[in-house]
Amino acid sequence: MLSSALNQQVTPECLGWPADTADVAAASLEYRDVAHAVRMLSKLWDLDSLRQRSLVKNSLLPGVFALASREALVMPPDSEVSGRGTGKVTVPDIELLEDHTGLYGKLDAQHGGGKYRGVFAAFLGTHAVPLLNGAFSARVGRRLYGSVVDAVLALASMAYDDQLPGLAQRYDLQALRLAQAIGDRARISRVHIHQARLAAVQGDRRDVLTHARSAVLASDGVPALMRAYAAVTEARAWAFNGAPDQALEAVSRARTNFHRASSATSPRWLAWFDEPELEGQAAWALAMAGLVEPGTQAFKAALGMPSDRTRDNVELLITGAELARLRGEVGEQGAYTKRAIEASQYVVSRRLTARLGRLTSGKPLGDF
Repeated sequence: MLSSALNQQVTPECLGWPADTADVAAASLEYRDVAHAVRMLSKLWDLDSLRQRSLVKNSLLPGVFALASREALVMPPDSEVSGRGTGKVTVPDIELLEDHTGLYGKLDAQHGGGKYRGVFAAFLGTHAVPLLNGAFSARVGRRLYGSVVDAVLALASMAYDDQLPGLAQRYDLQALRLAQAIGDRARISRVHIHQARLAAVQGDRRDVLTHARSAVLASDGVPALMRAYAAVTEARAWAFNGAPDQALEAVSRARTNFHRASSATSPRWLAWFDEPELEGQAAWALAMAGLVEPGTQAFKAALGMPSDRTRDNVELLITGAELARLRGEVGEQGAYTKRAIEASQYVVSRRLTARLGRLTSGKPLGDF
């Protein structure tokens, strides 16, 4: 229409739109080399920042992660992770990226995944792409790739929260390739945790457990805090599969690892995984497994969650309502439900809205 009105060819590129979006949907599901991952991330960031997500938002393909997972778990790191592009990458460049990832992670926890993801994607397109295509040593490259993985996984979490599983899957897949390149088992484990959540969206209970167990296997030898995160994810996966004994054992393992963790060895990008977060996830796993008393104890231990993590507090109140229902305490269930609805008023999260809808309508809450 613009071309006709102006009597000249108007291309998508001149309007700031990606020219090859049709290819992005397919190509971003390929697991290839680092150069491919960088190209795909650049295109995904463009799509996300310009809100041109229709091609990838819902196209979640089951099974596409399996081959990539096996490669990441068994293959050695890349032999070459230095960069030979233009523009020298400095440590302050990477620190700026890390600081923005921390900032947008906090905004996501407070306001939901649908609020600021496009702004963060635009920042990455502007700042991270030149770094990935720049000149850097192997030492700087390892830190750069790790920091980009953290940023991409933050975006993937936001997309998952915004009920855009196809976009989240593509982010996760390319993040996994960068984590494999630097041999970062903790970050590889984190990607598998993300994939467990996406498998639950598909309702594939076996795949949820496969990804959760892969996260545990990948976390062997990594800092104890990451092992705790992987173990509590496994607990949720066992509960999702109707295995209460295994869920309880995994919760115990998660707590043991958590108490072994130290701030000196724990990764910065996992700082949000504190005791209230651990116990909140444990409470949900135990509730789903039908273990009401230990679930209630975990729920009480999670009540110290920081107030600025609004979405997490809403999730915790949903858990409280479910545990009250299992105990047959209708009044308490209603009180927790009301508090959850009130607390979620300004959170932009389609996933949370859907959960609250099921809660208020009396539908089963047996999700992951």
